Amino acid sequence: MLQSLQMKLSILEKERLFRIIDKFSDQKIVVLGDLMLDRYLWSKVDRISPEAPVPIAKIENETLVPGGAANTVYNLASLDVKVEAVGLIGKDFAGEELARILTNKNIGLSGLIIDENRTTTLKTRVMAGNHQMIRFDYEDTREVSPKLEGKLLSAVGECLKDATILIISDYSKGLISSRFAHRVIALVKKKRIKVLVDPTPQSFNKYKHSYLVKPNKKEAETIVDERMASDYSNLGSIGRKMINKLKTEVSFITLGEDGIAVIDSSNNIFRIPASSRDVYDVSGAGDTTMAALAASLSAGANLKRSAILANLCAGIVVGKLGTATCSRQELRNGVREQI
Repeated sequence: MLQSLQMKLSILEKERLFRIIDKFSDQKIVVLGDLMLDRYLWSKVDRISPEAPVPIAKIENETLVPGGAANTVYNLASLDVKVEAVGLIGKDFAGEELARILTNKNIGLSGLIIDENRTTTLKTRVMAGNHQMIRFDYEDTREVSPKLEGKLLSAVGECLKDATILIISDYSKGLISSRFAHRVIALVKKKRIKVLVDPTPQSFNKYKHSYLVKPNKKEAETIVDERMASDYSNLGSIGRKMINKLKTEVSFITLGEDGIAVIDSSNNIFRIPASSRDVYDVSGAGDTTMAALAASLSAGANLKRSAILANLCAGIVVGKLGTATCSRQELRNGVREQI
């Protein structure tokens, strides 16, 4: 039966959540995935070009923040979790800046491999006020060589020492082939470590036998070829089909403005409504959700409490402009503010 949980937390439940959050700094989590750099060019637009019917953006400021799997890594570090990043960057400006930003956040980079023949994924967004005008992507989506796969697999194995969870953040940029995904999952399961996967729609089948996959509503519909009812009456059916198809233990579905749904192999089903009051930018919110979910599970929380904390984190970051993070203190405040 579907449980629709209201975000009304008792004093006792808040104390339980606070204890989970306080354990974040004792956890170690490894993230394997497509590391990117997000560049924001903040501009003022007040006229149209005489050369063509396009706005002239006068750049006034620039910010650089981790993107893709690097955003998941950064979010974990913002929650005070010990984190190791495993992935590839190129020998270029974006790679150097990304490594610098992660190093300054005390993120472990022993699993970071520099490939001189590869371009670091760089997404440049031109912003006019709170609105994104255009995005430019520099990327290399070639599948990595078997030799590099071997190095990455060794890096995963080394970084997993004392870790409790491996997150795979797959943006389909060529890092993780089906062969490599199967090798990683087999390696991690031997160590009795949970694998949490945040894949793109075309890559879900790579991740059979992981502990949990995290699609959004549209992706979940694509995986099982079934539309979700407006009242979510078939949510359990979709979740069970995903579990059966992907051989996972949990289906964790983000529902946008309708919150989060969790279905496990024991047929426990519940939905948590979204917690955000103001939505400015959803960029990277999925990475934040995954980071908070992993941190909570690692700290010993059950699925329900982990989902509550992940939902609160997501609500905090969508209220910020640009790719953002949620700190541990902000999460504590978010719990405290719940009626």
